[in-house]
Amino acid sequence: MLDRSYVEKAADSGLNKLNLLRTDPRRYTVRSILAGMYLTITVFTYWLLVHNLHDISLGKVIASLFFGVGLTIIVFTNAELFTSNTMYLSVSSAEGKTNWKETTFLWTVCFCGNLLGAAIVAGLLYGAGVIQPLPSDHALYAGAAHKVHQSAQVIFFKGVLANWIVCLAVRLALRCKEDVAKIMVMMLVVFIFLYSGFEHSIANMGTFAISLLGNGSISAGEALHNLTYSTLGNIVGGVVFLGLPFAYLNPTEYHDTGSEQ
Repeated sequence: MLDRSYVEKAADSGLNKLNLLRTDPRRYTVRSILAGMYLTITVFTYWLLVHNLHDISLGKVIASLFFGVGLTIIVFTNAELFTSNTMYLSVSSAEGKTNWKETTFLWTVCFCGNLLGAAIVAGLLYGAGVIQPLPSDHALYAGAAHKVHQSAQVIFFKGVLANWIVCLAVRLALRCKEDVAKIMVMMLVVFIFLYSGFEHSIANMGTFAISLLGNGSISAGEALHNLTYSTLGNIVGGVVFLGLPFAYLNPTEYHDTGSEQ
C-alpha cells in the first residue's frame, strides 16, 4: 500500500473525529475524558515501577517499556487523546477536509476532557487511599517537582520531542495490519520519549494531579507553568514535525513506488 493511502486514512480519521464532535459532543467528550483516565492510571503505575525498581539496573527500562500500555489502550478503545489529535487534525486540515479553526476547537475540547479524566482518576486513587501512604520522597513526587522546576524553554523543547515521538508511534501503527504488531510498535516507540524524560502534557496532568492531592511539593501554579509550555511544545511536535510533513511528502499526484508493502 502506498504512503498516500495512509495520509488519506489519517485525514479521514481527523474528519471523523470532528464530525463526532459536531453531531454528538457528549460522546466525543466522554471519549476524551476516558483517554485522560487511561493515561493517568498508566502514569501512576509507571511511577510506582520507577520507585519500586530503582535499585535494579534495568528498572527504568522496564518502567518506560510499560508506559506504551497507555497509548495502546487509548488507540484500541477509540478514546480521544489531545496529543495524537495534533497529528490527525493537522493532516486533515492540510488535506482540506477540516480547517484550522475547527481543529483548534476540537483540540480545546479534547484537552479539557483529558484534564478532567486525569482529575477523576487522581480523585479515585485518593479515595482508594493509595496516594496518601506514598512517602514524600517517592519517585512520583520527585518527578513532578523536577518537571515543574525546569525553564520554559526546556519544557517547550522537551514537549516538541515528546509528541513528535508519540505521533510517530501512531503514524507507524497506521501501517500495521495486525493488532500485535501495532502494540509492539507503539510500546517500543513510546519507550523513547519516556526513557529520555521528555514532556507529554497529558501524562503530566496525571502526575501533577496525584502530586497535588498527595504529599508532593509542587503548587498548582507550578503545574500550570509546565502544562502551558509542554502543551505548546506538543502542538509543534505533532503538527510541524509529524502531521504536516506526513501530508507534504505524500501528495495526491505523487506515488513513491518504493514505499509499497
